[in-house]
Amino acid sequence: MTQKTHNLPITVVLLTLVEGLAIYINMVAHPDKEPGLTIFIVILFAIASGLGTWYVTRVHGMTWS
Repeated sequence: MTQKTHNLPITVVLLTLVEGLAIYINMVAHPDKEPGLTIFIVILFAIASGLGTWYVTRVHGMTWS
């Protein structure tokens, strides 16, 4: 079985852009709840990114290049 590789810098940039977009949408949609909701989004996104990285490296056996 061959291992698939991911380009780590591109992945980090894409994840950062998605998180920035989520925070921006949060600021536009809920300006009065912005600080607490932004913290929640950042923590939730960090957990989701960590679990996603664990899943592709451990379960699918992919490596970072």
